[in-house]
Amino acid sequence: MKVFLLIFAALLSVCSFSVAEEEFLPDLYAFFNGTPKLSFEEEAEFFKETGYAGISQVYANRTGKKLEERVAAYEKSGVRVLSVYLSATKDPIKEEAVKGLANRGGMIELTVKTITPEVVESIRRTATMAESLKIKVALYPHAGNAVARMPEAMSLIGKIDHPNLGVMFNLCHFLKNEKAKDLEKVLTVAGHRLFAVSTCGADIDGKDWGQLIQTLDQGDFPQTRLFKALKKMNFKGPVGLQCYAIKGDPRANLTASMKAWRKLLNELNKDA
Repeated sequence: MKVFLLIFAALLSVCSFSVAEEEFLPDLYAFFNGTPKLSFEEEAEFFKETGYAGISQVYANRTGKKLEERVAAYEKSGVRVLSVYLSATKDPIKEEAVKGLANRGGMIELTVKTITPEVVESIRRTATMAESLKIKVALYPHAGNAVARMPEAMSLIGKIDHPNLGVMFNLCHFLKNEKAKDLEKVLTVAGHRLFAVSTCGADIDGKDWGQLIQTLDQGDFPQTRLFKALKKMNFKGPVGLQCYAIKGDPRANLTASMKAWRKLLNELNKDA
């Protein structure tokens, strides 16, 4: 009987461990465009206290000095600067501009306004440079650009064919440019090239940014649909919170979105 109980306890322990492994708990980073106007140190402490993993989509200047200062302040608080937001041109991104993210699991989010042979080559060289610093490069489909839709991003990724080049799925731009019914399809096609995701509250038939970018507790787009699809494909990347032009106090907005995020994760994992 004693042996049976020991075996049963061991099996129960294994089952509990399996349940924990199945939980879907991606890190959430707030976009810089929704950040309160604070010092780097205060900024980092606010995100730590509110529950965010850190900040994403910060701007990087030529020298990268401000980025390094922000990274240092965040690391003291135990949160992260995830990514910089840049645009592809005929000139590759310089190492100096992004070196603050080196060896930290950082990312360059790259918009592509025009596609020429020179731009394609510069993206390839940027991906190579970033790989040496252990920084990923993710194309950022953006309305109005040459790369505005997920298929356009995947086509360019295929043309460049660099292992350090992937894509970031952005809910607001997806709903603006593509068909909501294709959500699961575009995520599946992206596959292992899906380096990151951004979301926000949104109206599924929204037309303007006020309808397509809201706090996470607003809008009629079912967030569970997006994250169930990501969970099913075993997505392990970070999630960014789009905050562009949301009215009201940034602190209150980010707090409301974090509350909605925790509720969403609880719902996704309640049957795990």
